Amino acid sequence: MSRRLALVLLLAALAALPWIALADALSLSALLLVYMTLAVSYDILGGYAGLMNLGHSAFFGLGAYAFGIALTRGWPPPAAVVAAVAVPLAFAALISYPIFRLRGAYFALATFGLIPLLELLALNLGGLTGGSRGLTIPLAYRIEVVYYAALVLAAWTVWVSYRIGHSRFGLALMTIREDEDVARSFGVAPYRHKLRALLMGAAPAGLVGAVYAMNLTYLNAEVVLGTEIALVPVTMARLGGTGTVAGPLVGAVIVTAVQELLWTRGSYLRLTVYGLLLVLVRLFMPGGLVRLPALRRLLARLGLGERIYAR
Repeated sequence: MSRRLALVLLLAALAALPWIALADALSLSALLLVYMTLAVSYDILGGYAGLMNLGHSAFFGLGAYAFGIALTRGWPPPAAVVAAVAVPLAFAALISYPIFRLRGAYFALATFGLIPLLELLALNLGGLTGGSRGLTIPLAYRIEVVYYAALVLAAWTVWVSYRIGHSRFGLALMTIREDEDVARSFGVAPYRHKLRALLMGAAPAGLVGAVYAMNLTYLNAEVVLGTEIALVPVTMARLGGTGTVAGPLVGAVIVTAVQELLWTRGSYLRLTVYGLLLVLVRLFMPGGLVRLPALRRLLARLGLGERIYAR
């Protein structure tokens, strides 16, 4: 079977899922697609450029809130979707200069600091966000609509990641990842490339935040701007393998399974399990689970694993 035919059959099967799956299974599938988009969008900067952006979920939360607030203000859904992209992009552009002056652990800590800051703002801007009471979404969407929106967005984000991995832009990001000073000496502009990667990751993260909000009737700061959702994209990408197309997808499957198994156990236990999984993968398989020979062969057949850049 050719690679293109395999991908077409996979997409056809995913498109047919709403016709054969129960509502609960479809809801779980939509959540998995949301997480896949979030993980792949994180990996554009976190994997190809090697910058651990622990604040990537801020774009997700801002997109969800922008979408919800726009709907409560009477905006039509298409305009609310535009807001879900515009707000994260504006925020990414705003923070880019100060955070890109930092490197290594300082960059990671600075970006992680954005999460409690935004959560605090969401809790205190009660007139806009609903504060601690949360924000009620005025429109209810059928799960089929949410699923197809999540599927289209996930497919688009994976395609973007694939194109980056096979482009001069992706090569420039990987050069920056290995040695920023060397990249600069070869004529690569680190800030410009990192800003572009940040914006390219922020857009799908904001959009998928809107899709996530479509499936809810209520938005809460802890859910979309809390610590757990902040660590989810990093965990997924690192588990599967950063700097690859398939790695974040594999990690998303694992994290979604862990969440479903431990749904009633509380966030602290889930965070503990995420940490243990990351330690085990880091110790025994630093490149992520995509390094497994059987998985690499399968992914290569789908055109997702022939170029592995994970460290």
